[in-house]
Amino acid sequence: MAEWMTAPVRAERLPNDDGHRPADLFLVAVAAIGAKRAEHDWMGEPRGRHERLGDGQQYLRRFDGGAVCWSSRTGAHEVHGPVAERWEALGAEASLLGFPITDSASLVWPDGTPRPGGHAHFEGGSVYWTPEHGARVVRGMVRDIWALLGWERSALGMPVGDTETGDDGLLSARFEHGRIAWSSAAGPLVEIRRAEASASRPGASWAPDAPGALDPATERRLGRLTPSFAPRE
Repeated sequence: MAEWMTAPVRAERLPNDDGHRPADLFLVAVAAIGAKRAEHDWMGEPRGRHERLGDGQQYLRRFDGGAVCWSSRTGAHEVHGPVAERWEALGAEASLLGFPITDSASLVWPDGTPRPGGHAHFEGGSVYWTPEHGARVVRGMVRDIWALLGWERSALGMPVGDTETGDDGLLSARFEHGRIAWSSAAGPLVEIRRAEASASRPGASWAPDAPGALDPATERRLGRLTPSFAPRE
């Protein structure tokens, strides 16, 4: 379908313009998906045509090694491997995760060396995968707190369960070396098991003397949490 493009896409026809037409959005999507595919030769050849999703302003194209998704909100990003499989199993773009907002990326240990696995961030959360723990969904304020502490490089390590909401309204998730919980009434709760965190790997992050105890620097970081908090890599 990309071969149908015979004219450049005009900037004033981008989705933020109320006067755009569906045909123009398709051209934008095809160009963006093609450019993203060109960044990743390992994705291989297309496995089909561009697929229109939802209301027709969202597109996806599958390749041998993964898929590239585009929406007017998020632009074009690739997903592949177990991260993509979990996303699709949950309902892909129609799930609570929505569209990817980053490409899939690798993981690192606290000392900066590569760790087996991968992750991607989505509109409604993140998917983190390792061979030991599978693909886990981290979302909401649990994800924001984990991000503030340093993602998988923190003393908590990787998630070993999905983020879930309990009957008491507490949002929580288990990690390799502890737990994060959040409620609007209680705020953030971080529990780290010292023995496991300190022994996980050379170069691991600081670990507290007791579960739930945080050093002053970490307490200050958690103090930055507000309703509008948005983590960055």
